[in-house]
Amino acid sequence: MPSPTTTVFVHSGWRCSSTYVWHRFRALAGVRAYYEPWHEQLARVSAETLRAETPDNSGLRHPGGTEPYLKEFEVALDPAGGLRNFDPSFALDRFWIEPEASDLAQQAYLEGLVEAARTRGETPIFACCRTLGRAGWLRRRFGGFHVMLVRDPVQQWLSFYSLRRRPRPTYFELCHYVLLSEMAGGDDLSHALLGHRFDGAGTLEERLAAVRGKLKRAPASVSFQAFLAVWLRSYLKALPEADLVVDVDRLARDQAYAREVEAAIQAGCGLKPDFSDCRAPAPHGIVPPVQWRKAAREVVDLMDLHEAIVGPQAPPILFRKLAPAFAAVTPAPVGPIMKLGEALGGLIGGEAVTRAPAKAYAATAARTDGSRR
Repeated sequence: MPSPTTTVFVHSGWRCSSTYVWHRFRALAGVRAYYEPWHEQLARVSAETLRAETPDNSGLRHPGGTEPYLKEFEVALDPAGGLRNFDPSFALDRFWIEPEASDLAQQAYLEGLVEAARTRGETPIFACCRTLGRAGWLRRRFGGFHVMLVRDPVQQWLSFYSLRRRPRPTYFELCHYVLLSEMAGGDDLSHALLGHRFDGAGTLEERLAAVRGKLKRAPASVSFQAFLAVWLRSYLKALPEADLVVDVDRLARDQAYAREVEAAIQAGCGLKPDFSDCRAPAPHGIVPPVQWRKAAREVVDLMDLHEAIVGPQAPPILFRKLAPAFAAVTPAPVGPIMKLGEALGGLIGGEAVTRAPAKAYAATAARTDGSRR
C-alpha cells in the first residue's frame, strides 16, 4: 500500500461535490486538507479572515458546519497579508497550462504548502475546482494520487443557476465565460457561443467585470453552452491524468460503489475517507427554458468532439454522464431505451449514434467509474 504521505489531488468543476469529498478527507487523522488553494481570495486573507467563513454561513449548501474552510492555511500566512508565494493570477490565468510548461511561481507556492504539511507529519490534500485544466501540469511537477470527480452536467449547471439571487449570472457562470474566452484556440468558439470577443487583458476581477458587463442579460442557454464547452474541454484534458474517476451522482446513491471508491483511494494513497453519509441533493426544481439537446449539439458540433465522446478512445465516463443526463431532462413519449437514443441523437447526431454499437455501449455502461486506470 502506498505511503500515506503521498500528495493527493481532488480535481473537479464547481458545484461537483468537491467540498463534500474534501470534508471527508479533512476528517481523517494526519492530513492537511487545503480547500480551494487556487482561489483568488487567498491573496487577501489574514489570521482573522482565515476563520471567518464556514459552511454554515456561506449560503452555498456545503457540509462541514462551523469549521472554517481555510484554517489549514494558517501555516502559510504571510505577515504582510495573504499567503506566502500566492498570487491571485494563479486562480484562472494558468488554468489551461500545458503539462510541460514552466511556471516557477505557481510551483513554489504549492511546494510551500506541501512542505508545510510534511514537516508536521501530515499528508497534503489539495481539493479545488480550478485544477481540471492543469491536472497534467500538476502530475508532472508533484506526482501524487489524482482523483477526478464528475457530476451530471445538467444538474451541475442547474446548481449554478439555483444560486442566482436575481436574474444575473453567478460567479460560477462568470468564471466559465472567462475560461471559455481564454481557451487556447477557442476565440472563434467563444465568439460563436457568447456573441462577443474578450481580449483577456487585466486582472481576474477586471475580466470578470468585462464578461458581466456584456453577458449579464444573456439567455440561460448561453450560460449553459459556455459551461458545457468548458466542461468538455476540461475533462478531456484532465481524465487521462486520473488515477481514480468518481461518479459523484452514483457515490450518493450506491453504497456498494461508495465502498469500492473508499477502497480504491486507500489502495492508491493509503488514506480511507468514509463516504457512508453521502446523499444526493434533490433535482433542482427551477429549470430555465433551455433546449438542452439543441444547445448541447451546437457545442459538440462547434468543438468537433463527436469522436472524442463516442469514439473508441473516448473516456467512458463522458459518454455515460452526458447521455443519461440529457435523456433525463428531455421529454420523450416512449421507454427508457428510446429516450436514451433520442437524447444521444440530439446530442451528437443520428449518424454518430448508429455507429455506437449497442453491445459496446452496454459494456461501457457496466464499467465501474471508481475503478483505477
